[in-house]
Amino acid sequence: MKFKNIILIGLVAVMLFVAGCGDKASKDGGEIFTAASAKNTDSKIDVQILKLLVEDQTDHEVEIVEDLPASAQIFAGIDRDEFDFANLFSGEIYNNYFDEVEYSTDPEKTLEQAQQYFGEEHNIKWYDAMGFINNYSIAIKSDFAEENNIETLVDLEEYADDLVLGTDNAWIERDNDGYKGFKEAYGYEFKDAKGMDVALMYKGIANGDLDVVTAYTVDPQLIEYDLTVLEDTEHFFPPYEASLVAKNEVIEEYPEVDDIIESLVGTISTEEMTDLIYEVDIEQRSVKEVSEEFLKEKGMLN
Repeated sequence: MKFKNIILIGLVAVMLFVAGCGDKASKDGGEIFTAASAKNTDSKIDVQILKLLVEDQTDHEVEIVEDLPASAQIFAGIDRDEFDFANLFSGEIYNNYFDEVEYSTDPEKTLEQAQQYFGEEHNIKWYDAMGFINNYSIAIKSDFAEENNIETLVDLEEYADDLVLGTDNAWIERDNDGYKGFKEAYGYEFKDAKGMDVALMYKGIANGDLDVVTAYTVDPQLIEYDLTVLEDTEHFFPPYEASLVAKNEVIEEYPEVDDIIESLVGTISTEEMTDLIYEVDIEQRSVKEVSEEFLKEKGMLN
């Protein structure tokens, strides 16, 4: 008897779950969309900005799913109709999704390939870049850069034999844009290159154990530890320009949402995003608060 009761309870639970998965309406009678974000703070800020604008300018609502471990999970969720929107980066096109893709460090070509191949494969619109990039770079202490007039990675060659590089383990092993490729592109190497956890990398340059680090261009630690990103004059690092993406069927049915996303193209510079991430990760402010403040400063939100 208890076994039958358990089965009955289970069936009721399943029915309730299925019923809860049906079409939902927002409190104002619009749609409820879902936006996906990876673990990085800039992605969380991007989808939060989208949510704030959609809910301010339409009757729709946007629910956010955060901390997805990789872009592959985002694409899978889009294909399963779990996500309507997401934040992704153009350089993702070089992560072995398509055999016919031609590797390039040109931002325009990289974005065009991402838009074409991912758009066709997943039936999405990959919008033009939001304005900032989040790719690998090389950074040194600002006082060292100023004292020696170092502005580019070419300038750094003169001092490289005496410098210790700290980097995440992945960069040492990467094929196209890793340390091996860097040495070929710039024609020099550092005194030593140490792979380590990113947090240890920044602590290392702060306490003097390291002289040079690989960084992402929007890392808030660049501000926290007063580091200077050197210009990549040889265009070695592939661009990871941030874009919002949307399912074609959604924006075709709701063109007002398409207009909102288009309005975000080119609105956030790399410097601005670094500042926003600093407020969230270092100053411990909420993503919503920081995003809302940014939009108000831009005159995009009342």
